[in-house]
Amino acid sequence: MTGLEIMILALLALVTIVVAINMSAGPFLASEGAPSAKPLVSVLIPARDEEHVLPSCLAALKNQTFANIEIIVCDDHSTDGTEAAVLAAQREDARLRLVKGRPLPEHWTGKNWACAQLARASRGEILLFLDADVVPGPHSVEQTVAALERTGADALSAFPEQRLTTPEAKAIIPMMDVLLYCFLPLQLVFRTRFPSLVAANGQWIAFTRPVYEAIGTHEAVRAEVVEDMALARRVKERGKKFFLCSGADTVVCRMYTTLGEIVEGFSKNFYAGFGQRTILFVGILALFVLLFVIPPAGIVFSQAPFFLLGTLLNLIFRSMLSWRLHHGALSVVLHPVGALAAVIIGLNGVRLAKLQGSVRWKGREIRVAARPHDRTQGGPHHGC
Repeated sequence: MTGLEIMILALLALVTIVVAINMSAGPFLASEGAPSAKPLVSVLIPARDEEHVLPSCLAALKNQTFANIEIIVCDDHSTDGTEAAVLAAQREDARLRLVKGRPLPEHWTGKNWACAQLARASRGEILLFLDADVVPGPHSVEQTVAALERTGADALSAFPEQRLTTPEAKAIIPMMDVLLYCFLPLQLVFRTRFPSLVAANGQWIAFTRPVYEAIGTHEAVRAEVVEDMALARRVKERGKKFFLCSGADTVVCRMYTTLGEIVEGFSKNFYAGFGQRTILFVGILALFVLLFVIPPAGIVFSQAPFFLLGTLLNLIFRSMLSWRLHHGALSVVLHPVGALAAVIIGLNGVRLAKLQGSVRWKGREIRVAARPHDRTQGGPHHGC
């Protein structure tokens, strides 16, 4: 074997070890028990054209074992029946309130503006932001409060278990889990203070009110496309504790279904998640090809030890992810296809950022690249 082949196999072996640690040691939100205290938790949901998914989310929140909650939905200028869905659920749960979104100010993304309005309308000691397509298990809020209490963390994020219903979803969406669980030991996020060593998912992210205000609220990241990562970094930059865990078996999300939704959504988030740092991002995409595409593709044409061992290691770590995160067997089989698709979508994100500086999401143009004047107006890298 060549030196490059040995290096690829060594990296794959390291990836497999990291996955084994993450899938066994977690931490997992589902393993948390009941908290001793019962602080008021504000469950905050930004919603824009979510009439098809919001009822399931609100029904699941109604059945939470942690009763001391208020639920606030911000209808962000929806053009469908989102408001009607909230009002219908409100008749069955007096803890639920509707906030009508105000006009979007300049230099804000829609989601960040909706979250800021939700926070201002809330009363809770803990602010829990979640997306409308999340369906929390009955103990999810209780487990979140327990995790914050047990660890003494100031903020927490859980990566939901993704509900995959189509072949394209099974192939591509798990690449988000591959990126997280293959390259980042979850325990290190909490145990280290390095702001660069952090990950977060805005589908389920909670803050104590004091730390949320200390990091500048969503106003500090108002123009960020990947606001969850920006908020998490700000927590660690201020010397506060950030707890990252897997939401498998307790927090479920049906993120995207069709290929068009997947391409549009990941084109918006993937490159932006790396701060538009092109060299680093292209390096990650190249690593995807070297580790996850070449060995399984090569085995079709050659039985050389490199391709056999590389494919075996890919099967091992993807099987561990599939077993613990419920991706399904088809997701394992489609692993190299999903990895290649992620690379193509990632390059599309770079193209959109470099050529037009924006992507379209839910009827709005969202800037995904900073321009010089943005530095003083809350642009993507602004940290005021």
